[in-house]
Amino acid sequence: MMQKYYFILFCLFPLISCSQNKKVESEPIKIEAPIINQNFTTLKFEANGKPCLASINDRYIDFKDRSSFSLSFFVNVNTLEKNKDGHPTDKEALLFNNLQTEIIQELSKVLGSYCYVGTTTMTGYRDILLYIKPEDQKNATEILERLKTQQSRIESISFEIDPKWEAVSSFYEAVTIKN
Repeated sequence: MMQKYYFILFCLFPLISCSQNKKVESEPIKIEAPIINQNFTTLKFEANGKPCLASINDRYIDFKDRSSFSLSFFVNVNTLEKNKDGHPTDKEALLFNNLQTEIIQELSKVLGSYCYVGTTTMTGYRDILLYIKPEDQKNATEILERLKTQQSRIESISFEIDPKWEAVSSFYEAVTIKN
């Protein structure tokens, strides 16, 4: 039972510390070619007594070049049509997936290289989790600010220097345990 609480706390720490950061930096961001062979693991956890989900890209479990992609880049998207848990309805999930695809495609055009870690679904919002090179922050900011004017669901974007990927480490530990 105690392990469950530690796991929940471990998963929530990066979400609380990153998704609450509403500031937008103005340095550039760079992304690698889109990743084609991605395998994702779905993790379930709770926050404030509500069920949450994380879909985490397994490709980066033992990624050796994390320090080259040392800038976490999180895009927070509001969920408008929600079920009782605050998660998106099927219609809303489709809209989110299309928005996510658009964001990834636009970033890929300019940044070229990036690490797409995955998403989290929390009560009332979703986060898209990426890691980029610090020198690409300005380009990523420009792209997301432009998309934000077109897509009112994009609540915020946040950047944080994180060379060891500590903000998502609990997810990768949980993926390793699950697999």
